[in-house]
Amino acid sequence: MFKVSKATIDWLLESIGDRTVHPVVYLTLTNILDKTHRATKVREAYNRINEYPPIKKILTKAPFFWRPGEFLYRKYEGGFWQLSFLADLYANPDHPEIKRGIEFILGRADEDGFYSVHCLSANLYRAMMQFGYERDERVLRGIEYQCERIIEHNGADCFVMDYSLLPTCHMTLPKILLALSFVPEDRFTPVMKRAKNILLKEMRDTKVYIYVPTNNQKYKKTVEEFSESVPVTRRRSLRDEILALKREYQKSPGLGKRLEKTEWFTFGYPNSYNSDLLDVMRSLAAVGARRHKEFKKALDTIRKKVQTDRDGKQYWVMGNSLNDRMIAAVEEHGKPSKWLTYHALYVLKYFEGLSVEK
Repeated sequence: MFKVSKATIDWLLESIGDRTVHPVVYLTLTNILDKTHRATKVREAYNRINEYPPIKKILTKAPFFWRPGEFLYRKYEGGFWQLSFLADLYANPDHPEIKRGIEFILGRADEDGFYSVHCLSANLYRAMMQFGYERDERVLRGIEYQCERIIEHNGADCFVMDYSLLPTCHMTLPKILLALSFVPEDRFTPVMKRAKNILLKEMRDTKVYIYVPTNNQKYKKTVEEFSESVPVTRRRSLRDEILALKREYQKSPGLGKRLEKTEWFTFGYPNSYNSDLLDVMRSLAAVGARRHKEFKKALDTIRKKVQTDRDGKQYWVMGNSLNDRMIAAVEEHGKPSKWLTYHALYVLKYFEGLSVEK
């Protein structure tokens, strides 16, 4: 049981100003203090969420995002990213630009091809379901397609993995699991259940974050040397040969010992397509994963990173930030983070239980 001080809760419930409510106020009331959506404070917080400066800034510029072409894909700045960030910030979906953006993206899904990339697809479908499209057939069909691919490849396939000894991508698993957590129970198909179990097994087998092959760098060097030995005019057609090289390398010398993904020890929010230890455990909690002994080291790491100030306020520090790449800064790098503190408490409450000081 993790003990939470009153000073921590008071900090998380602070408003930004007379009109603006930090989304963490709403999340703390509902998911930490278990207040119902009928409660006056909860309704007030939810109705004022879109005045939160980062949300307001994105929504103000939204007409520039929902347009065809390369701009949708522009990293951290395009329309795909903004829809995902709005969901990360728990925007109120009543704003008309959110629905307009979802319909625009769904209308171009096949043409723009975001189906082909697991992390992007999962982030977008999760956002759409969070914003009220959890029963939309187009969204559910997309999630089903992702799950079919996961079953086929026994994990999340990705072209980037051609240059890694890992057979499938581990980084994207929390994104897919979080998306699955928004699928209504009565629409959760056998295919979705099977894919979810494959991903949960991979998380248990790697103790969440111990998955990096020791032989990966040797393999990358081998691929680079092979590619450089081939004339430039042929390099675009080398994928089959590289995959054959990968299969041979996986047999001998193999993956080698598995190492910790040390970058996951530094927490940030929002993470976009990247992940960290807190992000993974939040997804596992959201999707209803049972507690396993394999998760203990990850939970211990989260608990050990808490800090306490002289007033008794507990907090987690923003270690990674996309502020210099997003169009709207969220929190200051290296400072106490309400987003990370809320998510850490959410995870600890789910897996260990919380005792909140009165």
